[in-house]
Amino acid sequence: LSELGSESAKIKAMGIMDKLSTDKTVKVLNILEKNIQDGSKLSTLLNHNNDTEDEERLWRDLIMERVTKSADACLTAINIMTSPNMPKAVYIEDVIERIIQYTKFHLQNTLYPQYDPVYRVDPHGG
Repeated sequence: LSELGSESAKIKAMGIMDKLSTDKTVKVLNILEKNIQDGSKLSTLLNHNNDTEDEERLWRDLIMERVTKSADACLTAINIMTSPNMPKAVYIEDVIERIIQYTKFHLQNTLYPQYDPVYRVDPHGG
């Protein structure tokens, strides 16, 4: 997906994204939507008290891989939909909503808690 994101940026920069088959582009966007969904509710802030350090590292690596994959899918979808002269069929509401859902979740649950303690939530209700 990372490579697909890079290639989509190149195609967008060349201004030829609209030359691709609309049907195939829509299929790609629908596949990207499923990849975005996969990481749109995964918190990267783990704290399993019963896990060993190795187990927690493995969980964190797995979750980060899925979250990164979803971010790459978001970027690729945005590259496609923001390319000039795209047909209306590529502006798929579900894909746009998933991108927003992913962004909102990770701002509130990943980025903001790293820098502002107000956003940190104690999973034990304290």
